[in-house]
Amino acid sequence: MTERPVERQDDGWREDRRVLWVTATVAAGSFAVASAVQATYIYAAIAPGWSAVDAWSRVLANLVAVVAFLATLALWRQHRRSDPRDLAIGVVLAALVAAVLRTVVQVPLGVYHDYAAQTSFVEAVSGFCVGLVSASFATWAMLSRRRVRAQAQAAERLAVERALAIRALEDEEIRVRRDVAEGLHASVQQRLVVVVAQTAEVARRLRAGTADSSDARLLEGVCAGLDEVREQDVRGMSRLLYPDQLEVGLVPAVRALLRRVPSSVATQLDVDPVVREMDDPVSPTLAPTERLLAARVVEEGIGNALRHGHPTSLSVTLRVADGVLAVGVDDDGCGVPRDAVRSGTSRLAERLAVVGGTLELVGVDGKGTRLVGRLPVAGRVLEV
Repeated sequence: MTERPVERQDDGWREDRRVLWVTATVAAGSFAVASAVQATYIYAAIAPGWSAVDAWSRVLANLVAVVAFLATLALWRQHRRSDPRDLAIGVVLAALVAAVLRTVVQVPLGVYHDYAAQTSFVEAVSGFCVGLVSASFATWAMLSRRRVRAQAQAAERLAVERALAIRALEDEEIRVRRDVAEGLHASVQQRLVVVVAQTAEVARRLRAGTADSSDARLLEGVCAGLDEVREQDVRGMSRLLYPDQLEVGLVPAVRALLRRVPSSVATQLDVDPVVREMDDPVSPTLAPTERLLAARVVEEGIGNALRHGHPTSLSVTLRVADGVLAVGVDDDGCGVPRDAVRSGTSRLAERLAVVGGTLELVGVDGKGTRLVGRLPVAGRVLEV
């Protein structure tokens, strides 16, 4: 999994090098040939004494400069640079090397038999300007291609993230459906089977005229069983689908969750005023999905603490900072083993990751546990 980004980066560098070299070669080579032919023609027409210098000598001198120009860009590794200062240094360095070498090789190639100071200055400056323009143009082409490639990769990542998000939502819907189906089958159905059998027995005795006071107690037990099914199983399935009071707001839903904590455990809710403002039932800015995820974090933290931590106190905090809603659940229990919460907590972490959030469990196997969920909220601008 870790090799793919490296391979993609190497491919990008190879493409940058190709674009840089091709563009630099075309630009500098065109200047080299065109300027040599033009200079030779002008010299031959205006200064007859220069007619002995042919175009090929000047072309060869300029091509030597072009090779040095490309070698400098390669040695400087211009295609791997991204800092503007490094890119500028590469451009100037390549132009300078090309100008100096072009000026130097013109004497042995017979372009000039002797250099005057003014001639050397003009040749060096003109060569430097040509190299500067060519290197700048090639670097601009490379950066433009790099930006296009980055945009394409960003679009590809976005498409993958959207596909993963859809898949995660589908998996979560399947999980909830499975949990509800298992709860209905394993608990509600079995309890109702017992209730139906007991009710049928009382009805049989009533028809036979053999009913007595024990049947009244049996009916009372049936009523108690039905009430237990309603209170525990049916409401439990309902909470699995949608927590209590969540349609009113996040804070009421969290209070409803804390009311389910045994009275032997002290509870505390600390809510940031900004959260209360965003959770205002009259004009809420927290989206229903944001409230649901935040409530799931509280539910997960309370469940882990009660199942594994055996706490005496439990507190929930709701904070907003820089467009991120932070939901913390703290307890003073003995700690939660990692293997005990791996399934549920990991599943919740995946759901938060879909919307760009995180879930962190700290204090594991120590004194006390803290579960913190963070998710960007649409009601505030997320500052990066």
